[in-house]
Amino acid sequence: MTNYQEAREELFAAVKKAMDEGLLRISEGNLSMRTPDGHVAITPSGIKYKQLKPEEIAIVDLDGGHIDGPCKASSETPMHTTIMRNLPEVGAICHTHSPFAMTFAVAGKDIALINLEAMGCGAPIPVAPWATPGSAAGGEVTVNLFKQRPNLKAVLLRNHGVVAIGENAEDSFDNAFKAEVAARVYYQALQIGEPIIITQQQLQDAVNTYAAFTTKERT
Repeated sequence: MTNYQEAREELFAAVKKAMDEGLLRISEGNLSMRTPDGHVAITPSGIKYKQLKPEEIAIVDLDGGHIDGPCKASSETPMHTTIMRNLPEVGAICHTHSPFAMTFAVAGKDIALINLEAMGCGAPIPVAPWATPGSAAGGEVTVNLFKQRPNLKAVLLRNHGVVAIGENAEDSFDNAFKAEVAARVYYQALQIGEPIIITQQQLQDAVNTYAAFTTKERT
């Protein structure tokens, strides 16, 4: 039988970071990641994050069927597995109800390209159409947006929260954190004036500068 302890520990580390940064509260939100054998490790249902133990993280197959663990998988498992099935390049998902991102989701307003954090998420961060929480539809509406924009790393679920994707658990947490920072800064800027949006030329200049820097570092 496969030992999933390493995958559980990796996901648990991302959960702890998300909790420390205020992205996860009580039992709201959920994280998942692919396991080496092609299954999915996902946070369990009904357990408060402050009480969560790594061994309680559930393992399911790509259809949501229980594979391993003492606890029932998150109620949002259909959303996670739908994304995983349709986007094989996604290694992990961080779904949060972080307050500022959720504010824009409730308002139905995209988060504009206003800072480096937004840039890192592939902003503007769009609002997906309404999907019933706990349904596969939540995955379907996000998959459509991710497929349309390959550089996009986060999507707002209307009246719900944010879905961030990444290569691994830490990467998905990083993108969820960036989305929340971008949302907070954008919200605060809207309170004092008209935020200045980064232009496409400025974005391309930043991309080119970063590419030149990383090339220089490798040589």
